[in-house]
Amino acid sequence: MGHPAPASYGDGLAVLVVGSAGTPFRTPRPAPRVEGEPVPVVLVDSGATDVPDDVDVLRIGEDVGRGAAVNRAVAALPPDVGLVAVAPADLDWPDGQLDVLRAAADRHPRAGILAPRVLDPGGAPVSSTHPLPRPARAVLRRTWPPAPASGGEGPVGWSSAPLLLLRRAALDSVDGFDPRYPGRLDDLDLADRLARAGWLTVHVPSAVVAHRPTPRPDPAASRRYLADRAPRPVRGLLRPSVRS
Repeated sequence: MGHPAPASYGDGLAVLVVGSAGTPFRTPRPAPRVEGEPVPVVLVDSGATDVPDDVDVLRIGEDVGRGAAVNRAVAALPPDVGLVAVAPADLDWPDGQLDVLRAAADRHPRAGILAPRVLDPGGAPVSSTHPLPRPARAVLRRTWPPAPASGGEGPVGWSSAPLLLLRRAALDSVDGFDPRYPGRLDDLDLADRLARAGWLTVHVPSAVVAHRPTPRPDPAASRRYLADRAPRPVRGLLRPSVRS
């Protein structure tokens, strides 16, 4: 039996704001807009606190992590939505940034992920684009996590930006986020699997968001990523701290 034909989506855009355990929820400020018009916003409650009652809320009932929460929310979106912006509850939304990302999606039809430039609240740049790590190199005590990449608009390995614009067809092609990454590095895992499926992660520095950096290290997620990708003979070289 062959695979089912891929779903066809429209050019609509929706915003998913994901709240996790222990984080207060709030609606995006200011309201996200495209071409001056507000876009649909769904608050995805993955164990968040203080969830407002006057907005569209997808209540999951437990903290399943960002990836699994996004997967459930995307599956519930109408077929006219082909682009999905995913962001945390505390992101500030400058006017026009979704327009910039959406225009970049038109310029890069093979982009599965589009990511803006990130500044901290004081205006200083935050490193958010990186090359994909090579598992064998990480095993041999080389750089892990990878060093930041730089440059203008175009493909990068992966992005740790808090706001990601995702192409729904690309998500379908890899079955969305891997729910085994409930915390950090779900964006790295997604970008790597999309790259293997022929999609790109595109950095769009003309789009800018401000967000307070959060610590990235997550030994459990790093072990998972390496164990998933290192060839079996190489796994034997893994230090105990990075074995699955």
